[in-house]
Amino acid sequence: MPAGEKEALAQLAAAEREVADRRTRALVDAPGELARLLASVAAAGAAHVYLLTEA
Repeated sequence: MPAGEKEALAQLAAAEREVADRRTRALVDAPGELARLLASVAAAGAAHVYLLTEA
């Protein structure tokens, strides 16, 4: 468990960044509809990372 709020947010942002990156890499092999879905979810994850690091 993180000691403080900033550390918790940093860990959450790092985890979210890792998941967004994995989803982005999965786009290469995904068929059309799945690729669009993964792109949307990865973009949402990237937005979460931005918001978590700006807090």
